[in-house]
Amino acid sequence: MITTNVYVEFGAHSVSPEHYGDLMEALADHAPGVGPAANGNLSARLFVNAETVLDALAQAVKITSHAVRGLGLPDTIVGVEALTEAEFERREAEPQVPELAGVTEAAAILDVHKQQIARLVERGELVPVQDLAGGSVFAAAMVRTYAEKKHSRRIGRPVKDLGLSPAEHALLDALVTSAREGTPASTVSALNEALVEVFPDARIRMHYGPHTPDLTSALDRLVDHKLVRTRSLTKAEQKEGNTSDLVVTVLDKGARHAQAASSAGDTTP
Repeated sequence: MITTNVYVEFGAHSVSPEHYGDLMEALADHAPGVGPAANGNLSARLFVNAETVLDALAQAVKITSHAVRGLGLPDTIVGVEALTEAEFERREAEPQVPELAGVTEAAAILDVHKQQIARLVERGELVPVQDLAGGSVFAAAMVRTYAEKKHSRRIGRPVKDLGLSPAEHALLDALVTSAREGTPASTVSALNEALVEVFPDARIRMHYGPHTPDLTSALDRLVDHKLVRTRSLTKAEQKEGNTSDLVVTVLDKGARHAQAASSAGDTTP
C-alpha cells in the first residue's frame, strides 16, 4: 500500500463557507484540505491509501464526488492530480516562486558586465519576464539555458584566475562532480565524508564535523567569489542529528571555473 495525495477540482463556483466546512467534515478521514481554486472552482486535496497511484486516484474521485453530491453542489470534475506522498512532500519543500534573476544576477550567470545584459536584451537574445523601475527581471533558468547553448560560443570571456587555493579547487571540483553525477564524489577522503547527499535537482548536502576543519574557510571563499550558494536545511530536508548541515548549489560561474581548471590540466588535490 502506498499513500497518495490527490487533488480534485469541480466546476462549482460561489461555494459558501458552510459548504466548505461540511465538505471538510465529510472527508475528515483523509486529512483533507478544501477551498476555492485560483479560478474560483471548488477544490479538494486528500490522502488515500491504495495499491497504486491510479487506484488512489479512482478512490479519491469516488469519495469526493459522493461528498460534493451530498451537499447538493455540481459534481462535474474539471481537473485531477495524483502524487505519491514522497513526491508531494518534495514539491512542498521547493520554492513556490521560480528562481528569478535581475541584471546583476544575469551578468553573474553569464560572467559578463551588466552593460552586456542590456545589449543582449536589445538584440532580443535575452527576454525579461518583466521590466521594473529597478531594471529587467529574468527567469534564471532561461538565462542559464542561454549560457549553455549560445553564450560560450558568441560572447564568452576567458575565465579569470581567482587565486583559489588547492583546498578550494578541490572542494569546487568535488561539488561540481557531485552535482553532475547525482551522487557525492571526490578524490579527497575528507570531502567524501562531508558530501553526504545530492538532491534530485543537484543541490548538495554537506555535513561538517571534526574531520573537516578546513572546509568552512574554503566554502566561504567559494561563496565570496559567487561560485556556489549555500543555505540552511528546510524542515523537510533535516535528518536527526544533522540539522546544522548546509545545502550547497553550484552556480554557473563555479561550473565554468571548475571546467576551465580541468581543461588547463589542473591537478590540485
